[in-house]
Amino acid sequence: MCMCNDTKRQFFKSNTHWNEGIYAFACLIHNMILKVVDNSDKTECKKIIDTVLNHEGLLISIVQWGFWEEEYRPDITKELTTDDCVSMVRLANETLYGLAEILDDREDKKNQMRSIGSTSIVSKDYDPTCTIPCVVGLIRRMKTTTGIETTLSGTCIYRLIFAECVDRDVITQIISFGLNTSMDFDTVEFVSNLLIAITRKETKKIGSYHPSDSFVACAVRNGLIEMFLGFIGQFGMHEYFPKERDERSSLCSAIDCTLLGVYEISMHQKSWKAIRNKRTDIEEKLAAVEQSPKITSNANCKKLLDMVRSTLDMNGSYCCRCNKSLTRTEVKLCNGCGCMSYCSKACQKKDWINGHSQSCGKTYTNETVGHFQGRVLPRRTLEDERDASKLKELEINVNMIQLKIFKDNSEIILSQADTLGIPLNDCVVEFDLRKCPPAVETQRYTEYFKPDEVKGYEDSRSESIMCIYRSYIIRNGVADGNGEAPSLFIQRLFPHEQLVKNES
Repeated sequence: MCMCNDTKRQFFKSNTHWNEGIYAFACLIHNMILKVVDNSDKTECKKIIDTVLNHEGLLISIVQWGFWEEEYRPDITKELTTDDCVSMVRLANETLYGLAEILDDREDKKNQMRSIGSTSIVSKDYDPTCTIPCVVGLIRRMKTTTGIETTLSGTCIYRLIFAECVDRDVITQIISFGLNTSMDFDTVEFVSNLLIAITRKETKKIGSYHPSDSFVACAVRNGLIEMFLGFIGQFGMHEYFPKERDERSSLCSAIDCTLLGVYEISMHQKSWKAIRNKRTDIEEKLAAVEQSPKITSNANCKKLLDMVRSTLDMNGSYCCRCNKSLTRTEVKLCNGCGCMSYCSKACQKKDWINGHSQSCGKTYTNETVGHFQGRVLPRRTLEDERDASKLKELEINVNMIQLKIFKDNSEIILSQADTLGIPLNDCVVEFDLRKCPPAVETQRYTEYFKPDEVKGYEDSRSESIMCIYRSYIIRNGVADGNGEAPSLFIQRLFPHEQLVKNES
């Protein structure tokens, strides 16, 4: 038989004494869940929970009982007393809390948690246009509740989010909560920890996570970075941010992890555009927070602020030849490969003569190791057309900042080459854009290249400095079968004259 119908006010199929029996029935279900929570017999527990989850309409009813409020079901609040509605909502929340606790220990929890998270909070029979899922409804509730209701909702949200019950509406609601609600430390910490799971999706390898371009872009557009900067400004001078880097609070670690995910995906197209569109707002908020000496003198706070700065630094558009800063409309891409950016036809022509003619649309070969300029790895596209598109987007954005990164790190490169005691044209400089800020390592070419590649380099070497840029290729959180995100390698040559010492 089907479950109770809260639109027709039927209790099962034929019992019409709905208002007299519905609370007793909800108590019965609640007691069943509590029995499972307290029961150590896992086999018996599984039978009970499977019965609850598989019974027609019961899971939907449990979710929707928790939203019998004036905002969502004015018809029910008029029929039942206020006390009855309040009792029903609290009972449903406790039941959902117990159910989430039980499912959290099960191997097959994700599909069942997703069923809970995606269930509409209002019966389709009552309002067929309602598209608010349970997880979004719980987040909205946290804005207006306190005490035990907040604790119950928060725990359910946390478990649903980490079971990947996430979409753009969920992201929007959580960031709106963080931006527009006056919160204490515990709530700020809760919101920050939720955002770790929102910006990262689990790969094929269990326990391996990579940021999602779509989710990060959505979060940035809704004010993720400004919200975190606000948290740092609000709590950065308190004990919640220990001054020593090796001492970390949960809040500090949560912001660090999420900002690192934003940085890792910031060169991909959706996130890149979102950061660029929010650049002015982020810079203004960052400058305001940096005005406090107490915050900037805190090692943990400074690291987080530097991560935001590094993310902005990776987000510009510059001419591959002259390093001129370009707006979106000023960028001119090579007609051949569509990957190199220029400010003018003159710069494009110079770069063509300088070596792009040998690499346009091609990948690395041993015969041209010393003067090849372009993508080295991966040598072919990945699994499908979406991977090929993602690869090209990333390649374009990395190319736009290559020369800037090279020039910005002149002092480091010159110092490392001097320590090695070798000429600059014997150096290979690798920029690891996967690290925040990018890591710079200068090596001897004989140590960088494999033995079978050294001769190819010597036979075709130029007087310029060889630079290798490495960054992650991530498509919506998907990595390869081992859970590792493949890397993009781009090789470029720059004249020694481009290295400029800081005279100060």
